[in-house]
Amino acid sequence: MFKIVLFIPIFFSPLLMGADVTTLLEKHKGGAWSVTYSTVEPIKKLTFKRNPDNSRVKRWQPQNSEFVIKYDEDNGLESVTKLDGKGFTEVKIWLTSTYTPLPKEYASFSPFSDNGFLFHSGRFFACADICVPELNKWPFEVKAQDKNIIVGGEVYSREANWIDKDSGQKVYIGNGIPIKDTHFVSLIDTKLPKELKKHISNDLPKLMNFFTNKMGALNYRPALFASYSETINGSYGNQGGTLPGQIFMHWYGKKSIEQLNSDSVFWFFAHEVAHLYQRKASEIESQSEAWLHEGVAEYLAGIATSDLRNNKSLFVKKVNIAKKRCFNGLENKSSYSEAAKLNPKLHYSCGLLLINAIDRNLTANNENFDIFRAWNKFNTQVESGEAAAVRTFLNVIKPYISDELSRSINLLSGTDEIDTIEVLKKIAANK
Repeated sequence: MFKIVLFIPIFFSPLLMGADVTTLLEKHKGGAWSVTYSTVEPIKKLTFKRNPDNSRVKRWQPQNSEFVIKYDEDNGLESVTKLDGKGFTEVKIWLTSTYTPLPKEYASFSPFSDNGFLFHSGRFFACADICVPELNKWPFEVKAQDKNIIVGGEVYSREANWIDKDSGQKVYIGNGIPIKDTHFVSLIDTKLPKELKKHISNDLPKLMNFFTNKMGALNYRPALFASYSETINGSYGNQGGTLPGQIFMHWYGKKSIEQLNSDSVFWFFAHEVAHLYQRKASEIESQSEAWLHEGVAEYLAGIATSDLRNNKSLFVKKVNIAKKRCFNGLENKSSYSEAAKLNPKLHYSCGLLLINAIDRNLTANNENFDIFRAWNKFNTQVESGEAAAVRTFLNVIKPYISDELSRSINLLSGTDEIDTIEVLKKIAANK
């Protein structure tokens, strides 16, 4: 069970923490949510660290009409300013807490059917003026009337505060009771159908055992959150993700649970569990290189599906679909990074295509070195201080792959104008 602790106030010093902004997220009586940003010295602009689109402009409302949230299309950043351009030390914003999918980003809120919520702290990171890479400490406080707050493996009552970092984490607010078993500490939505709960209880332990045998045991028991929310506009779907020590899955809209496909659910689970076992190396530093960890997760999901469900045909089908989607997404594009910036889903399709080719090349040239061993060696390099980047991964596998494949991947990862589809076709055909 999660450890229950008392709330002890912490007084944040912006100078001490290297941060200019402190964040207070509140769940009020009646279910309304707000976030308040405070600074010691007046600032003229508050800029958000993570900006996948302009959804804050549409869904967040400053309490004071003197403030406005703007989206700058030139730099892709959302920010808060005063209409008169004057400085300020505090701004309070009311939030829409329904689930909304974001491109290559985790939603601010993933509601549970019992009025509990999972929120992504990283979605609320903000800086004075502009976020610089050196800033990676985020003072965060949460208040929720008569609710439990689960953060960092501990349960707080009504209030909690902590120092966040990196991409943030998922935090639970609600009355749900976590369940501890051999593999996870879990919070499962009671409204999920029996079939899906059966998949969770049966498939996830099998996948944990599978990846433990291939990539070594985790040195912690991860948290598992599985939630469901209804929609009023007919939209439906699901999203999963992993952050350090956490795996979370959300289904929204009735059709998302009425049209469950056993193979798709298993692949979905396998992809997310694979991310856990990628460990620190999954924290790819450049967004344009996200194809590496997403492609590996897709590929490992395919191997797990083939081995545990004896379903090799789904793997073949997924690779063929990925090839079509990747080539269509890259049509008339001279740079993979620019194409993926417009369509982040290319990291999954092109990534699967690339990792499939890499593993075929690895196993064709070496009896005892495959994608599992390559990733473990890559992770060891990252944990010892090397960058979580394509260049580090290529240095690891270079002795085990052909020179031609190595050159092609370097071309694709570069910034020079190239015929991306032609390069990818060459990679896919490489044996």
